[in-house]
Amino acid sequence: MFEQPVFPGHPTVGAALEALLRTDPATVDDTTVVAEILDLDKLVACVQAAQARRLARFAGLRPDSGEHPYGQFAADELACALSITTNAAHARLDLALVLTRRLPATLAALGRGDIDLYKARTLAEVTEPLSDAQAGAVEDHVLARAATQTASQLRQSARRLVLRIDPDGAQRRHEQRNTDRTVQTYPLEDGMAALNATLPATHATAIYDRLDAIARNTTPKDTRGMDARRADALVDLLLAQQPGSASHPVARVHVTVPASTLAGAEEEPGDLASYGPIPAGMAREAAAGGVWRRLVTDPTTGALLDYGRSTYRPPTDLADFIRARDVTCRFPSCRQPATHCDLDHTTPHPKGATDRSNLGALCRHHHRLKHESNWHLTQSNDGIFTWTSPTSRTYTKDPEPPNPPPDPTLGPAPNDEPPPF
Repeated sequence: MFEQPVFPGHPTVGAALEALLRTDPATVDDTTVVAEILDLDKLVACVQAAQARRLARFAGLRPDSGEHPYGQFAADELACALSITTNAAHARLDLALVLTRRLPATLAALGRGDIDLYKARTLAEVTEPLSDAQAGAVEDHVLARAATQTASQLRQSARRLVLRIDPDGAQRRHEQRNTDRTVQTYPLEDGMAALNATLPATHATAIYDRLDAIARNTTPKDTRGMDARRADALVDLLLAQQPGSASHPVARVHVTVPASTLAGAEEEPGDLASYGPIPAGMAREAAAGGVWRRLVTDPTTGALLDYGRSTYRPPTDLADFIRARDVTCRFPSCRQPATHCDLDHTTPHPKGATDRSNLGALCRHHHRLKHESNWHLTQSNDGIFTWTSPTSRTYTKDPEPPNPPPDPTLGPAPNDEPPPF
């Protein structure tokens, strides 16, 4: 029997939850509502601990004979069941295994509601480089105060203890982290995106200081805020073409825009590859430039009309058609761009034809999943991909037009700006 959180006046977790669900928050005073918020926080933590144990059990039911702690396609199965990305499923499985195998006291504290899942994840991250025994020593020491600390305070306490327990490993861990340095982008709303670089702290600080110095070296009439100046300095340093500078590869990005939007007749959004919908004006501006490949679509059906012949040689073979049709990997939870995918026969060749009704874009991982696991894939003539998991759950991925047609129930988009003449 696992130790459960204590709720005064209620003998079980279920009774506490039932009482809270029956209570109308509009009828209680501030003292009571704060107490109920705390109780609900304990209940959430208790449920997350129970789920972590079951995630660990699922990982055990999908064993791997190699170096992985669970089967290489287990996360894909979980991702489809929960409608999350494969990376998110990996994160859940990995954390569950760490809590059940390396940090059982942390899992118990989560189950009692003494800490939340974020604090549990924080301890897992900070102790990741340590041996099991060293991780346990950190856990035993910091959990005594974890309930009254913020996650940031807990992280600092754990980091300090990690350095004391394993001082000789600090440089080794830094070198390992340095090999994992990376640059990634994350889509935001309103045609924006975040660019995240994980670098050695000295390099990151030096880069920021240079951007800050450039941002401060402007005229008093510059009305941009400091953050905007630093952002513009970064773009200028990376993308501006200086006369006489060394030659660098030019970025090439696909932008898909309805013909009516390109003409300025409508304001339907465009679509930026690896990002998603962008405002109509932004799509027109990109389509007119030389950095992007323009894909023009029918505004009613979303079908491709033009492949940017003015800038690129038009595709002449089946592979280009399939990638333009599929947009992304055809696995339900995957958003890998089709331009980075393999083209796979749904029904193996030569039994299956090499045509548009039997080819699909699959990233390398999901290409292997199809051939090396108990997943089963079928494709209908109209490009609908149906996957069946090892537990016989089915997931369907419909065709994904490069730029989906507008929803007629929303009415026409307003046209507030003139065509770009």
